[in-house]
Amino acid sequence: MQRDNRTTYNQPNRSSVQTNRAVSGQSRTTSPQASSTKSVNAVICRKCKSQQVVANKRGYSFANLFTTLSIMILFGILTIVSNYLINLYRVSYALESFMILFMGLGAISLFLALPVSILVGFVGRSEIVNGCMNCGFKWRPAKRK
Repeated sequence: MQRDNRTTYNQPNRSSVQTNRAVSGQSRTTSPQASSTKSVNAVICRKCKSQQVVANKRGYSFANLFTTLSIMILFGILTIVSNYLINLYRVSYALESFMILFMGLGAISLFLALPVSILVGFVGRSEIVNGCMNCGFKWRPAKRK
């Protein structure tokens, strides 16, 4: 096995025309258009200023599912318990029709808690969310005017 003792330097890749010019001693003139800087709309992370940003769809939201589920179950339980306590102490007979309606709302809330919360998880699933690959920060991009 042969060993190469030559040292190599990291030189930029040049085309054959550019290397011929450099070898022949001709200096390369730059045009004013090439030297002007162009503004690039690069997306950078708001937190760590990294340019390693990806855009994805948000997808299904389990947080929305569990929040809605807990609120609907809590509402159903509170309405049934409060209705039971009102009936237990017989606060007023005039409120009896209101209590039946209130009890019905609690039962409907308990019955529909799971299907409604599953559907709420789908809300906003097609929104675009930017995510930083460096620090993990996620944000929604600003709307264009």
